[in-house]
Amino acid sequence: MEDFSVLCNDIFGINEKIRFVGIIDQMGNLVAGDMKSGLPSLERDDGSIRLYLGYAINNVLRRDFDNVFGKVLYTFSEREKIKLLTVPIDNNLLLVSMDISADHIELINKIQHIVSKLTKAKASRR
Repeated sequence: MEDFSVLCNDIFGINEKIRFVGIIDQMGNLVAGDMKSGLPSLERDDGSIRLYLGYAINNVLRRDFDNVFGKVLYTFSEREKIKLLTVPIDNNLLLVSMDISADHIELINKIQHIVSKLTKAKASRR
């Protein structure tokens, strides 16, 4: 989807510490996005497939609690080598990885603002 490619490019433009931006569908397929040009991925190709599928499954499972806790706005994890952010967008999932030294609070706020603009624009076209 063209909107998703634009979204991914906009997010890369936020900060040089963003390593990866992608949109994952419900089946765990990467439908838009990629690694930042010139940066190697930390996992092998088969690792990416498992990672995407795991996030897709977790996203679907979290929806079971939407009526109790409200919708998930984002999930964030900090690992020893990387920080990972997921943001649900309709039935898809935005996945952003960032350098461990990135100011994730600032980046999360900026990314949420960009996603919000996209979802409002999509809603106004309906």
